[in-house]
Amino acid sequence: MEGKGEEVEREKEKGDVFSPENLFRYFRFGVFVILMLLLLVAVFQFYFSALSAISSMFKYEFEPLVQAIFALCVAVVVLCSLRWVIASGRK
Repeated sequence: MEGKGEEVEREKEKGDVFSPENLFRYFRFGVFVILMLLLLVAVFQFYFSALSAISSMFKYEFEPLVQAIFALCVAVVVLCSLRWVIASGRK
């Protein structure tokens, strides 16, 4: 299996690095990176807003318990997502 560096070197030797197919691939990768950064910002905003909502909705003595449960739920979702990504990458 070739690495990205070998693929780029092979394309440079051919002289088609700036072909329309490659430019479109680079454009799609750039859009993907920008969208992932926007998603990261949105996830952080949601997380801290949810913590703020928990603070205002629950009594003081139950706040740490509810925040711990929320953090556990977030961790489970992230771990399941990572497991799915890793499993789909092996196929």
